[in-house]
Amino acid sequence: MNKYYVGLAVMATGAFIGTASAQDYGAQIDALQNEVLKMKQEMSKGSGDSKAYFKKGKGLSIKSSDGKYEFKIGGRMMYDLTQLIDYESGNSNMTQHETGNGFGAEFRRLRFDIKGKIGNGWAWVIQPDFAEGTNNSKVRNVVIKDAFISKSIKGVGKLSFGNVKSGQGLYENTSSNNLIFMERPLHNEMMNFAQRMGIVYDTSGALGKQFHAKMGIFSGLESGLVQPIGDSGVPGNGDNESEHYGASIAAHYHYKSDTPLVGGPLSTLFGYHFGYLNMSGSETYDTNSARANGVHTFVDKPIDIGNLTSAESHTFHGPQLSMIFNDALLFQAEYQIGKYTFDPRNSGLGTRDDYNIYGGSASLSYAITGKYKHSGKKGAVGGLKCKRHCFVPKYQYEWIDANDFDNVGTGVGSRDGGGGAGQVHTVGFNHYFNSNVRAMLEYAYGEYDYDNARGTPSDISTIQARLHLKW
Repeated sequence: MNKYYVGLAVMATGAFIGTASAQDYGAQIDALQNEVLKMKQEMSKGSGDSKAYFKKGKGLSIKSSDGKYEFKIGGRMMYDLTQLIDYESGNSNMTQHETGNGFGAEFRRLRFDIKGKIGNGWAWVIQPDFAEGTNNSKVRNVVIKDAFISKSIKGVGKLSFGNVKSGQGLYENTSSNNLIFMERPLHNEMMNFAQRMGIVYDTSGALGKQFHAKMGIFSGLESGLVQPIGDSGVPGNGDNESEHYGASIAAHYHYKSDTPLVGGPLSTLFGYHFGYLNMSGSETYDTNSARANGVHTFVDKPIDIGNLTSAESHTFHGPQLSMIFNDALLFQAEYQIGKYTFDPRNSGLGTRDDYNIYGGSASLSYAITGKYKHSGKKGAVGGLKCKRHCFVPKYQYEWIDANDFDNVGTGVGSRDGGGGAGQVHTVGFNHYFNSNVRAMLEYAYGEYDYDNARGTPSDISTIQARLHLKW
């Protein structure tokens, strides 16, 4: 009997232990299921941003789910073809229609945009370009365009340290990915700073989508990644170009209305920019120049002041306007005034008048399909939004006058005051296969009252095309 009760006790105890173990295993399974559910929820945050992905027009990205860390690779490729149709000049060294074969081709840009975020608002950008080099060169140089470290501060904006664009005009501030025409206007080529080594502040949306400002201080020449300290300022040892310094600023106001008089939405961008460069330590200064009809494969530069002796400072400024009607009609205009001043103490040439440059442009284009947009955050024109096969006819008028003489008829610059003057009409179209691939075709006719490359008036006709990819 006792054995019977002992057996029942053992069986009961075993059942109890088994039940307890089953309950313990069940609790563990429930806990594991909860952990798996939490992991799935965490991975789903940001719509898969924790994985590597390709975003249309933004490149390949690897991004953390909280968005604080990111590595991104994008880029652009532009392949250009150019045909010189006619070059008529009164120069005795060049009779009419002496053009040779008149054909040119190049990769205008071969750039990679490499960017990263490393937490707490810190980020970095490196943009190498593999398409830089001299004419007819088999070897192209790799030039670093953007190379900077940035810090974004909520409610304040963004500070950038390194080789970066400061505040400049509408066309210079607009990315080459979003330009309507193949090249920026002649006045922009003559008056811009591009990327320089310095410190730049950008509102970057901190003041809302309507107001944008960008300003900075810099030193040295364009894309001069090293600014050495030495004896280059000693007469006869160089031009002290690395010790140039300057500043620039641009401000934009973005106005949008859904009920304008034209019967559709209206987007307007007003802006003004100012740039200053001090090069008082230089013996000579190599100024910017502009190629014929804005064709980058053209060797001739009808607008070229050349090297200025004892130049002390350079300033340029002007207003800009961009308007988009009904997301389709885009009007843009910009006017610039430039000036060089001189220091007679460094030249022994006596008092010299300021050298003045004037230029402007206006363009009109219409997106038959697709939509234009402004970026109030950047103070620039954004890319055309196109799903597939969008067509944009376009026209631009531009002019520049870089001829300047003092009040007794003496040339102010090294070229007897004749830096060149003229006007260019450009007509053509863009065909967007999608937002990231487009073909461009342009015909340009330039009338140069004084062609500095030929020393005489000239009429130039060209046609050029581009295949442009961005990713």
